[in-house]
Amino acid sequence: MGVGAKPPEQPARWRVSDGEEAHLVPGPPPAAEIRSSGALPLRARRPALHHARPAFPGTAVVLGEAVFEVVGEDETDGAVLYRLRPWPDGEVFRDRVVYGPAFVRSVEAGRQNERRHARVRPWRFLLYPLVGMLPEELQERLSDRLGIYSVTATLVSGLVESFLVLALLALFGAVADRGRSVALLLAAPGLILLVLPGLGRAFGAFFLRETGGSPVVIAAVDVLQALGALRERARDDFSPLTRSEFWRRLAEPDALLPSPDGSVLLRSRLPHLGWDRARRLEAGHDYWQVEPQPPERQGRRFAYSYRLRPLGDPPEPGAPGPAPPAPTAYADEVMGGVRCEWDALNSGFAWLTSMLDAELQSRAFSHRGGPAAVRRATIATAVAGALLAIYLLSFLPGPPGDPLAPVVALASLLLLLDAGRRLRATWAGRYAPSLLRAVLPSQVLRPERLAYHAHRDAERRLRSIGA
Repeated sequence: MGVGAKPPEQPARWRVSDGEEAHLVPGPPPAAEIRSSGALPLRARRPALHHARPAFPGTAVVLGEAVFEVVGEDETDGAVLYRLRPWPDGEVFRDRVVYGPAFVRSVEAGRQNERRHARVRPWRFLLYPLVGMLPEELQERLSDRLGIYSVTATLVSGLVESFLVLALLALFGAVADRGRSVALLLAAPGLILLVLPGLGRAFGAFFLRETGGSPVVIAAVDVLQALGALRERARDDFSPLTRSEFWRRLAEPDALLPSPDGSVLLRSRLPHLGWDRARRLEAGHDYWQVEPQPPERQGRRFAYSYRLRPLGDPPEPGAPGPAPPAPTAYADEVMGGVRCEWDALNSGFAWLTSMLDAELQSRAFSHRGGPAAVRRATIATAVAGALLAIYLLSFLPGPPGDPLAPVVALASLLLLLDAGRRLRATWAGRYAPSLLRAVLPSQVLRPERLAYHAHRDAERRLRSIGA
């Protein structure tokens, strides 16, 4: 509940920078004003129009130790003036900001981003295909900085990449003589394979809203970073919610801060989807009510807070209060849904999961017994790979001068080595990913996609409205 404002007896002024200040207006009733050189993320109170559209409170603004409500907004002499009144008793906070240097710096950073976006807007048709070729994290960072949508960049980049390869193939076919046409026909399968990654990225962006760069560019960036040719820039306070970042944040336990009134403030770097005022959390034999707090913007990062209040009778004086939910309560909730998705997939495609990365296999089978739960599927796929290698070896040495013989021999050798390595790993009680995992569509599988996309989209919506 809101607390009535008790402004000091003498007027006070908060001057943050040129054109950014707030001051108390004496009077009865006491009020306050905020003057800014531009619009602030403050919402004025909306009065009631009729029974179907009740009044909606304005933003709660903290000035010193007093809380005010924004009741009006006017433009005067190139500045924006916000009129405030003491917060009404009994009114519930919807949005709350603390006016000060941190708040103004965040607003000025947003204005600077808007000016940058306006400058680059005429060049977006060039930026989309270029940015879309970069690795996911670089792509997300540049997209946020330049004001473009990373999924659209991936889509445009994939289509442009595929079109250029097809155009190059058609051009070679048009200008080549007969002798070169034979060489072109031999090279055509390889060129067509170059088209598939671009079309795959475009398909994932359009239908699944996946973000990803060109494999060639990603490999080049990795090599240059390994050689030290590309020095990693100092990390700023913006950490895009990429797939790896999502799983890292989910693994971090939430911070629980007890309050004197018996409630607990839960803080996290990940939005807790579904945790609204209607949500009740069970902890042992007790239940807790969730009260979402307005997200706090810390530079270009967001901190999410939720007030947890115990339900039921208060404890006796001197008796310990109810134990709050575990710091991993939300992570356990999300992972429960992820495991259900993996169970549904593995009911018919455990053989596919057995070839994926060990990290993905851990999420899929850790609750089912770990590597032992996937041992049968691992042995089956390893034996199938070995049989395929033996079948390919039956075609060797082939006719004299056969250009495919070295390729078939190398593929057979890799399949045999992969099968032996996987069988050894599974007999040792470990997960045994296959070399083929590099070409398997692991990121578009529902268990790896649904939870990540839901949290990524929630943070993008919050960032887009400038919260």
